[in-house]
Amino acid sequence: MTAIKKKPTVAKEAPKKQSAFVLVSRTVSRTISKRVSHEEMLLPPDLTTPKGQIFIAATRLFSEFGYKGTNTRAIANAAGVRQVMLNYYFGSKEQLYEEVLRFEGMSMLEVIFGTDPDHKSPEEMLIDSPIRLMTVLHDNPQWASLLRREIADGAVHLRRALLGVSEHGPLGANLHFHNAYKEAVRTGKAIDLPIEAVRECLLAIGYSAIYLAPLIAMINERDFHDEKVWEEWKLTLGTILKRGLLITSDSPMPIAVAVEKLTT
Repeated sequence: MTAIKKKPTVAKEAPKKQSAFVLVSRTVSRTISKRVSHEEMLLPPDLTTPKGQIFIAATRLFSEFGYKGTNTRAIANAAGVRQVMLNYYFGSKEQLYEEVLRFEGMSMLEVIFGTDPDHKSPEEMLIDSPIRLMTVLHDNPQWASLLRREIADGAVHLRRALLGVSEHGPLGANLHFHNAYKEAVRTGKAIDLPIEAVRECLLAIGYSAIYLAPLIAMINERDFHDEKVWEEWKLTLGTILKRGLLITSDSPMPIAVAVEKLTT
């Protein structure tokens, strides 16, 4: 019998170990590349570049047709670029959509909770927040349409887009509201109510006014964008909020205080 010759075993080379310096350097590089400043979040791409043209076209189409109703070919055609350029600059339709949402969402939060030029008191800022939200969406119908469609789809992309913006996003807005409300209660200017519920109600009031505007306009036959109607909305909402949330000389006694007086 002929003995079967075994192939000589060749020892595999052990993977080269990378120095701690190289590993740390790569980690730092990835972190730096992903870090985006607050100012950069509020700036769209340069509108004179192909990337900027894609961003503009995508924002318009997403607001008109939503995420599912917009495809990359339509965006590329509207921007006047080849479809491959969209993938080159943004990676995918989903990444482009979330970048649009991040920019629009950050811009909206900046207007609502940004620097207050009128130096209003905490209690005035509470009443002003939902009205600012209404004003932002009223003055920017493209934003309103974009957010309507995203929220109707569950706001999954919006939540993901605003992850990582830390104090400049919803977290910062919540903190801003929390501090203003606590100060207003402490100084006896606002009724002490569950703070989470107050914030949620004010945001719901401000946003639902815009979200339901087309339906309200159809029922009441009043154009929400008519200046007289718009001023009436702001005046009425401001009056209702002040009477219900703030403590004034003619305010009704808060329930908790009334109960306390009755039991002592």
